[in-house]
Amino acid sequence: MQVDFLKICMVGAGGFLGASSRYILSNFVQAKFPGSDFPFGTYIVNITGCFLIGFLLALFAIKNLGDEQLRLFIFAGILGGFTTFSTFTNDSFLLFKEGELLLGIANAGGQILLGLLFVWLGYTLVKLVF
Repeated sequence: MQVDFLKICMVGAGGFLGASSRYILSNFVQAKFPGSDFPFGTYIVNITGCFLIGFLLALFAIKNLGDEQLRLFIFAGILGGFTTFSTFTNDSFLLFKEGELLLGIANAGGQILLGLLFVWLGYTLVKLVF
C-alpha cells in the first residue's frame, strides 16, 4: 500500500477542525442543561453531523463538487472528526438506498449492539483486572 501524504494531511487537518468543533458545540449545548444527566451535547452533535453529511453528500453529488482531497478533508476529516456517528449512519443509509436492506440492518444494528457489548466488555475487563 502506497501512502499518500497529502491525503493523510487533508484528513488530519479536517479531523482537527471537526474534533475541535465537536468539543466546542457539545460543551456549549450541554451547558444549556445544567444538572442534566442526559448527554444533550453529544446528541445534538450526532444529529447535526448526520444532517451535514447527508446535505453535503447530496450537494457534492448533484453539483459534482470537489476533488478527492477536498472530499477527504470534509467527509473523512471534518465530519469524521466531528462525529463518526454521521459516517456510520451515512454508510447504513447508502446500503438501504442501494437496496441492500439486510446489509443495512446488519451494519446499523450490528454496530450498535456490538458497540454496546464491547463497551461493556472493556469496562468489565478493567473492573476484573484492577
